[in-house]
Amino acid sequence: MKIYDDYDKNKYIEDIGDYIIAKGGDGTLIRAIHMFDHLNKPFFGIAAGTANFLMNSDSKIDLFSGTTLEFNLIKVQVFYTEEIDDVCGYTTVTREETVYAFNDVIIGEFNAWIDFHCEHKENILGDFKGAGLLISTAQGSTGANKNNHGTIIPLSSKHWAVSGVMTNRNINYVIEPNELIIETKSRGNVKINVDGKHFEADNVKKVVLSKSEITVKVIFNNLKEFQDKRK
Repeated sequence: MKIYDDYDKNKYIEDIGDYIIAKGGDGTLIRAIHMFDHLNKPFFGIAAGTANFLMNSDSKIDLFSGTTLEFNLIKVQVFYTEEIDDVCGYTTVTREETVYAFNDVIIGEFNAWIDFHCEHKENILGDFKGAGLLISTAQGSTGANKNNHGTIIPLSSKHWAVSGVMTNRNINYVIEPNELIIETKSRGNVKINVDGKHFEADNVKKVVLSKSEITVKVIFNNLKEFQDKRK
């Protein structure tokens, strides 16, 4: 059964047995990964979108001469507040959600000035102010991270790219995937987006990122083609 895109019926996701097909752009592949990663099957992307860094230009899979790469996800624990309407009126409660990022995590509010406090083994982020912070995996480093002038990481790397958005000092690092604790303070509404719209939350107070044991396999017919796109 094919799961078609709501806006473009030429794009779809399909479980065909041994692997999952995602026809579209990188966003289609990421959507497929979040829908079917629990099946532990490899994914094969077919280019039919705007951003095709992880997609194959040839729609026919070549399991014999192709290359399968295994990618780690980021475990993302999000702590945020939410107002609920109860018998006493509105009450602010703290929520906690755990999600996983294949591509990236974006924390911020572009119309606000946020105080960031970061704790990491390498101790290079520390405290700073700005509108946002972007953390991406190697495979996600050619997306929003690239547009934010962050470092593009080789596909084989397990490191994370970290870049700041309108920060009071330059934030552009590649760090090891050790636990990263990010605390935020702002008069505005600090938001988080994980893999685009896969997960969104408002009023974010704290985010804890760590290396996930979950891995995802992606099949490439021509690995050199993808390596050239990332230069």
